[in-house]
Amino acid sequence: MAKNIGLIQFEGSIGDLVAYQRNGSLIIQRKGGFKGERLKTEERYESVRKRQSEFGKCAKLASSIKRALSLWLQFVPENMIYNHIQSMVMGIKNCDVSSEKGTKTFAKGIATPEGVYQFKKFQLNPKRSLSAGVEITSFFDFETGTVSVCPHQYKLKPSMQLGAEVLLLQLDLDTYEYQVHSSGKQYCDVLHQTMDFKIDMPITKGFLVALLFVGKCIGEGKSEMWMRDVEVGFGVLDFKLFLNDENN
Repeated sequence: MAKNIGLIQFEGSIGDLVAYQRNGSLIIQRKGGFKGERLKTEERYESVRKRQSEFGKCAKLASSIKRALSLWLQFVPENMIYNHIQSMVMGIKNCDVSSEKGTKTFAKGIATPEGVYQFKKFQLNPKRSLSAGVEITSFFDFETGTVSVCPHQYKLKPSMQLGAEVLLLQLDLDTYEYQVHSSGKQYCDVLHQTMDFKIDMPITKGFLVALLFVGKCIGEGKSEMWMRDVEVGFGVLDFKLFLNDENN
């Protein structure tokens, strides 16, 4: 690709050359971009192939997470939620410093101290952290499936109440298959009230992520109406990556 600064200038195509305007400059380049077969085989594109491989795996994982949590994500006021999740997955993949470029994985990245730190602070609502509105009074226990929380900072109108739910996302990091286990919803219309949750833990474990969702609603049960609100809290409580011998 080159800029045309000569006397003879054109826009459009001549032979295998294409000319067009970009930011006030006339750019000329050959027709087409990467050729598929060249991209797959030529040595000079090896770094591109490696980046594509890592990006593709991260994209599949991010898509699985988004699909698994879509029922709750609809109340998060973020239009680019997939990009937000994918950015987190890519960041943790990059924590894998033991693998060569093109072979880095999310699974190895999250096993590092930096990967653990990044994932535990991840908020599915990028506009508000869980800690801004909720105190975790007892941490999630992966043996008993229990956790206690206390909402303390929400603006509730008289007709509103808080609904909260603990989720356990079970992910296969090889196939990207998932299951979501729920504690069931609990409601409160008074802040500073401790809420105790329990989830039945799955027998087959793998990669488990405990999450807390706290949102505003009107009514309960079939008549409840949830609100897409900036104060929605949705984030990671904790996670655990069980190795194969720990699953038995």
